[in-house]
Amino acid sequence: MRLIRVAVAAVLLGVAAAPPASAQISADTAQLIDRVFAPLNRADAPGCSIGIDRDGLPLYRRGYGMASLESRAPMTEGSIVESGSVAKQFTAGAIVYLALNGKLDLDDPVRKYIPELPDYGAPVTIRMLLHHTSGVRDMWTLFVLAGQPPGTVLYSMDQALRMIYRQRALNFPPNSEFLYSNSGFLLLAEIVHRVSGVPLARFSRDVFFRPLGMDHTQWRDDWNRVVPGRTTAYSPAPGDGFQVDMPFMSVYGAGGLLTTVGDLLRWNEQLTHPKVGGQAWADTLQHVGRLANGRAIDYGFGLFVTRYRGEREVSHGGATGGYRTFLARWPDRKLSMAVLCNVANAGPDNLAHQVADVFIGARPAAASTGAETAGMGQDDPSSYVGRYRAPETEDLLTIAMHDGRLEANLGARLPLAAAGKDRFRASAAGVDLVFRRGPDGKVSGLTVIAIDRDTTVFERIAPPPSSAAELAAFAGTYYSDELDVTYRVGVRDTALVLQVADQPEVDLSRTARDSFARAGGMALRFSRAKNNRPDGFLLFAGRVKNLHFVRR
Repeated sequence: MRLIRVAVAAVLLGVAAAPPASAQISADTAQLIDRVFAPLNRADAPGCSIGIDRDGLPLYRRGYGMASLESRAPMTEGSIVESGSVAKQFTAGAIVYLALNGKLDLDDPVRKYIPELPDYGAPVTIRMLLHHTSGVRDMWTLFVLAGQPPGTVLYSMDQALRMIYRQRALNFPPNSEFLYSNSGFLLLAEIVHRVSGVPLARFSRDVFFRPLGMDHTQWRDDWNRVVPGRTTAYSPAPGDGFQVDMPFMSVYGAGGLLTTVGDLLRWNEQLTHPKVGGQAWADTLQHVGRLANGRAIDYGFGLFVTRYRGEREVSHGGATGGYRTFLARWPDRKLSMAVLCNVANAGPDNLAHQVADVFIGARPAAASTGAETAGMGQDDPSSYVGRYRAPETEDLLTIAMHDGRLEANLGARLPLAAAGKDRFRASAAGVDLVFRRGPDGKVSGLTVIAIDRDTTVFERIAPPPSSAAELAAFAGTYYSDELDVTYRVGVRDTALVLQVADQPEVDLSRTARDSFARAGGMALRFSRAKNNRPDGFLLFAGRVKNLHFVRR
């Protein structure tokens, strides 16, 4: 990625100037890093802090922008930010510590410790929770589907666990797929509590935080607690400016760690040269999972193990409320980096990789040849434009032209670059799209290949026409006892509309005879009784699949 080319002022109004470069980093290198963060270094906007270590020694620390717009406090290396999912490796670390000390086995069934979890026929193990291969539905998606999205309810641990316990089915058979689920790490936090006899917050403090000198780190297990130095999280406000976007809840384990860049780098050093738990502890956390079919995934225990510019990268990002975070190591370079931001549009993984380019060396940008849409033997780009449906998951994908270039909409607009005959790459999502053609030579479908080689097959669709009279058969109220919520389906003109609880109606687009989808990734597949009347539906929504609703 190219470094952002903007001028940097030595001192911005109300923002502390950069500290002198350390003896370990040149002034030119420090300036290159500062250029990456220059757009965030404002006295009227939230920002980020960054910490960089090499071989366990501090290399660079700095804050950009404001920690609090209300108090006009600047962001510094000591600013406390909530971690989001970066926290998962800490929960995993506690589980592995207990396993190595003989308190549990990673292949134990979860129900051995949490009998409240339903019996799904095949055992869900602790290891599957750690690798996101359990099939347990994601709790935050479930709350959204129940009409109680984060920010509207003050969640407790018990409330979140009860939502998980109500799920009578899994997304898929255990260990047959990888699908990220926050529920798994909430269950792991509960296992730590039940096995050790103390909550995860206290266990982490005594076993890890204090021995490692992570003096500014704690779990947000009580949202009311006063935390000196905590930043406020923000999101861009409609129109202009910012609005407060704090994760007010007392649920932790999948997220909810309050920390600083310095403390996170101490943790990274623990993963490199472990002082607690020994080398077996660190190696276990970084050992990637393997599905029942033998295919390896790129996720260890709370850590992604991937490559960046050919270099091995061990990392994880996080997002909660308006906080955005990224923690990474490039072991072969002995390089470690933490980026913590308090604004939702910061993109810390992108920022971190731009800084990594300073040390690793950026590849030269290829000259534009127009191959993005027309080269490499491709047909007219417009031949790929259309709507595509995945019959197994009801996922809806749209290929469109925007400003002369192809893009895919998978819940977000992703530009496509040609990567071969009928093959395109969405680099921002790390996926390839391979189109296939029918006997007539026309595009009939595509396969999406994820970075972990997982595939989803889509068919090109031309939805059947809909009349108001035909759609009226679907209208009615439908109930899910797994969510304890009623959905209302109605007809407006020649389209179905859906209302969840007291929220505004949303339009449903027809994708097949009995399938309908909503912009943003939710889909309904209706079932029919013997009299051919719709009597229920299965709901699909990303990290939640096959959720059953019954017509009332």
